[in-house]
Amino acid sequence: MKITKVTTHLLTTRWTDDPFFPNALHSTAVFRLETDAGIDGLGESTWGYFAPDAVPAMVDYFRPVLIGRDPLDLTAITRALTDDSVWWARSGAGMSVISGLELALWDLKGKALGVPVYQLLGGKVRDAIPVYASGGPSLWPMEQTVRKIEHYAKLGYRAVKLSTGFYELPPPSQLGHQVRMKAVPCVHAAKLERLTQLFTLLRREFGADIDLAIDGHQGGVPNPIPVSEAVAIAEALAPFRLRFYEEPLAYTNLDGYVELRNRSQIPIAGGESLCGLDQFHKLIAVGGVHVIQPDIGFVGGLQETVRIVHHAEASNLSTAIHTGASMGPSLAASWHLAAASHSVDWLEHVQAASTIQRDIMTDPFVVQDGKVGLPASPGLGVKLTPELLEKFRFVPSSGEHT
Repeated sequence: MKITKVTTHLLTTRWTDDPFFPNALHSTAVFRLETDAGIDGLGESTWGYFAPDAVPAMVDYFRPVLIGRDPLDLTAITRALTDDSVWWARSGAGMSVISGLELALWDLKGKALGVPVYQLLGGKVRDAIPVYASGGPSLWPMEQTVRKIEHYAKLGYRAVKLSTGFYELPPPSQLGHQVRMKAVPCVHAAKLERLTQLFTLLRREFGADIDLAIDGHQGGVPNPIPVSEAVAIAEALAPFRLRFYEEPLAYTNLDGYVELRNRSQIPIAGGESLCGLDQFHKLIAVGGVHVIQPDIGFVGGLQETVRIVHHAEASNLSTAIHTGASMGPSLAASWHLAAASHSVDWLEHVQAASTIQRDIMTDPFVVQDGKVGLPASPGLGVKLTPELLEKFRFVPSSGEHT
């Protein structure tokens, strides 16, 4: 069997499945590898969420490395992709494109052998996987956040992640390409007071029936907060028994991560915008986090994520896989990895993107009592038909900007 064709499909959809999430356009990049045996494979690059217009040219660069190769030689092909682009794709956009191509190889291999990808990873270690609702912003006024969590609870979630900042949702009439929420400004002392009030309210409303986590979103912002502010947030929220505090600091501030981890009673999590084992190794080796959060469509693919998870296990760290930008194949790959790994404690799910995920994924991703069952289809369990290409026709310049 040989790879005969490599195609980039850019897709755009409006995330309308969550009434408490911005009703904005989002895009992704899905790669299709075709073979002379009539079997194809689909993968997804997280870079397509941010800069979809730039992805096809990068895929064109890799096409000569792929054409004519036996797709079952997955490890050798992935190494060839990284070796061929060593000058420019050791991290970031290039590594994310390699991630999507590698996922397509896994999908193709699973289909060729007639088994779900988790069987290729050693088989299942559980029958259900804990899922948390990635709810995006904490809403203002606070009662909106209560209604948000009530909404997720009715859908079967038993864990929700919020943000450390407060935002007002735009009115439904604002349906431009980039719908932006309005940040509610407040000084440091007021922010701590509001966060304390919010989580007091949430515990009063939901008791211990809902697990809660918080996201600082500091991994990719222009002016990240200092460690002193992150420590203050962790101290203020410690009484509310949060599962983790995600991305509290910039990843360049490793000393800050170490200080915060040592002082925080809330587990510290991070890693969604790191690439490769080498970048994760630095964060793990210094003792900067309790929980790692690799993004399979960005970090280097499924094999690289497995290496990172095993490295974290050796340091007694757990994993909460990041899927916040995925609209199908990357979420499916994360699902398969979670099925085959003891140390994956959480699988993130952005309920706002459910429509496109439901259309592309062949196995129903249904949350019941806080968990999702296992996929069953061969490969990753994804499809992309001409009808779906038309339904999710690409809108140029629809990437997300900070």
